Amino acid sequence: MPKKFRNMLLVYPEFSPTYWGLQYSLPFIERKAVMPPLGLITIAALTPGDYEFKLVDMNCEPLLNSDLEWADIVLISAMIPQKATSFKAADRARRAGKLVVFGGPYPTACPEECKPHFDVLVMNEGEITWPMFLKDLEKGSYSDVYTSEEKPDITKSPCPRYDLLNYSYYAVIPIQFSRGCPFLCEFCDIIVMYGRVPRTKTSAQVLKELDTIYELGYRGLVFIVDDNFIGNKKRAKEFLPELKAWNEAHNHPYHYSTEASINLADDEALMKSMREAGLVRVFIGLESPVEDSLKEIRKTQNLKGSLLDKIKIIQKSGFTVSGGFILGFDTDPHDIFERQINFINETAIPSAMIGPLVALPGTPLFKRIKKEGRLLEDDLDEQRTVASGFTNIDTKMPLRTLLSGYADIVKNLYTPKNYFKRSLGALRQIDKLTDQKLSFSSNNKEQVASNWMIINLWQRIKLLLPLLKKFPLGYRLEASKFAFRVIIERPEHLGRAIDLIVIGYHYYMFTFKHVLPEIEMSLQDKETIRQVIREELLLS
Repeated sequence: MPKKFRNMLLVYPEFSPTYWGLQYSLPFIERKAVMPPLGLITIAALTPGDYEFKLVDMNCEPLLNSDLEWADIVLISAMIPQKATSFKAADRARRAGKLVVFGGPYPTACPEECKPHFDVLVMNEGEITWPMFLKDLEKGSYSDVYTSEEKPDITKSPCPRYDLLNYSYYAVIPIQFSRGCPFLCEFCDIIVMYGRVPRTKTSAQVLKELDTIYELGYRGLVFIVDDNFIGNKKRAKEFLPELKAWNEAHNHPYHYSTEASINLADDEALMKSMREAGLVRVFIGLESPVEDSLKEIRKTQNLKGSLLDKIKIIQKSGFTVSGGFILGFDTDPHDIFERQINFINETAIPSAMIGPLVALPGTPLFKRIKKEGRLLEDDLDEQRTVASGFTNIDTKMPLRTLLSGYADIVKNLYTPKNYFKRSLGALRQIDKLTDQKLSFSSNNKEQVASNWMIINLWQRIKLLLPLLKKFPLGYRLEASKFAFRVIIERPEHLGRAIDLIVIGYHYYMFTFKHVLPEIEMSLQDKETIRQVIREELLLS
């Protein structure tokens, strides 16, 4: 190994505020980001030999000149929303004379955009391409791009370097069980990056990762970051009893969340096993209550029975359901905004992530829209996000209609009164016994203060009262009424209720401080106005 490349600085660029980022909620639990960059600490674990690592998550702390002075090589990982901040960090590192390497979903999807800002792109899955780069580096030379279509056997993936993390920064710690998804959703980039044959780690691997974060002192929520945890049902069913046994042996230090497809509702045994293993939250891509729109995007798994009934089944089985929803399909009817509002309220989904359709690079949707001449030339970056009603598609729905309808939906969903009505409805669906078996083993008061899912009722109430005082009056009143109803009707679910109160504050603030003003500005933008005028002339 060339001596000059011994110190490797891992840099994770900032995200702008989004619904996912929970930036307004994090101060209430004294955290700085939702979760750490799993990809970067996995790259560190894949690096043999005498290398030293330091992680700077710029969502939690600044990148200092002293960090760059220490580094021999700077490794940056990013997703598309981190485009501008990743370029900024890379340019700064190169000015400091450092070799700068870029990896992750963004450079894999858009290598030509990234090349001018980086010395080396390490694309696709790191288990394959990172060792290729290291081998060349140790020889004293390297190429500017490393890529491979090979899908690695992740049973050979090492335990990520969780020791590099500052646990006080994060609300959630991620682990990964599987990669890939068997479905064919047209807009999804997961099947492009990871394939349609789900690959899984062994149970022993995942439990070793849990052992590691347990020994490092973390307690709380663990996010199983699989894009479809049940993509390989057979392996999931084999793993869950072992996870249950691990939890019991360690006195239930964690509760878990994940993502899954709607066909989870068809497998009662699987839901029971997930619940017994400590999974309490699940995100599901629902997209639309309109069958023609689901057919348009090949979301066939959502067409097999009533979506409403299936969500109720999953909720009743013990899960808080979050959902993804999309606007702007070619087949969206004129009343789509009202139908989305009614569907989300009827299903009692508190966290409903909704936004206009975006064609992500490399996806079947991107290729189709480009072929049809409907791909708008615009940057997919943090300046034009879903928050502003951004789409890079020339939608059949008039732009003014799309933007104003989107605004109407989020205004309805995240007005505190409506949000807490859905939240109470969601908790009423859950089996009363689901949260009664959870216990808590840590004596660390700071950990207890941010892990109210797994402490007793009286401790939760003692945490809730001072927490409520921190919110502005209007939000506090609605949150207090919600908490009172939960204590009376579903006291065993008060831990979930506190989560919903804290998370809901971000949705409320982000909607009224960012989304609605940005949509108003978008409608005043000259280019947008010209497009709206053209559409209105065509309609007339």
